[in-house]
Amino acid sequence: MTNNLIYHDTGEKLFQNGNSIFINYITENPEPHLHVHDFIEISYVASGSGIHILGDKQYDVNKGDLFLINYHIPHEFRSFASSDREPLKVYNCVFKPDFIDVNLIDYKDFKDVIHYLSFRSIFSLAPDSMGDLKLSEGENPAFEDIYHKMLKEFTEKEDGYAEILRVYLIEFLIKIFRSLKNSPNNKTGMITHHASLIEQSIQYLKQNYNVTVKLSDLASRSFLSPTYYCKLFKDYTGLTISEYVQRLRIEEACHLLKTTDSKIIVIAQQVGYSDIKHFNEVFKRLTGTTPSAYKKSH
Repeated sequence: MTNNLIYHDTGEKLFQNGNSIFINYITENPEPHLHVHDFIEISYVASGSGIHILGDKQYDVNKGDLFLINYHIPHEFRSFASSDREPLKVYNCVFKPDFIDVNLIDYKDFKDVIHYLSFRSIFSLAPDSMGDLKLSEGENPAFEDIYHKMLKEFTEKEDGYAEILRVYLIEFLIKIFRSLKNSPNNKTGMITHHASLIEQSIQYLKQNYNVTVKLSDLASRSFLSPTYYCKLFKDYTGLTISEYVQRLRIEEACHLLKTTDSKIIVIAQQVGYSDIKHFNEVFKRLTGTTPSAYKKSH
């Protein structure tokens, strides 16, 4: 299909009153209407059956199927043309990440939302294992209930409706992510992604072992909560972050003691210790000898 047959929806006609969210419930027709859009879309099949074209894939869809659709991904839902089949009815929630938080105003990808909410300590998932995604668990009353409430707020627009929609949207995302986290297909991706995050942290620590690195900085670089980050680091390396940094520092101190004529106090400062007494204590605990004895024997 050529690009001139793909409609580009900027969302200008959908978003009102300065709020980057739109909710509807529609019956899909069987005619082609492939389009891309400048927002994220979450679609839930409420009834009927049909097809969903998403990028270069085509899915048969039924009640309970849920799709997460990123920016600029061509897609369309279609009912089956046969008159003896129930038409496809779909709930849609479309939004821009900045509706959740103004800090996301420049974010485009659904993975950015995952990163942000993970950083806010809500959950931890593997963004790199997720793209445009289909979640099929059969009928899900919890999803339908949230859509009902969101559609009511969006339609009636009573005072404070935008704030309530924001709360419902975050609740909806968390319920979706819980389902993803419990999905067997996601486990390998989570492990792989988490290992990659810790490997990146290790490389960062190796380059910055001689300066004070805050836990909050390491966690934010990985878009994980500090508590969860510490658990992952310990599971992966067998050491706490502090223990790992101390080993890096003492390994480098051993190298400098063997290859330079620098004074011990200078080496201690070079590897990140301002307190020579503390340096000596850590050195002896990890090597079984003092820095001066080590230097003499090497």
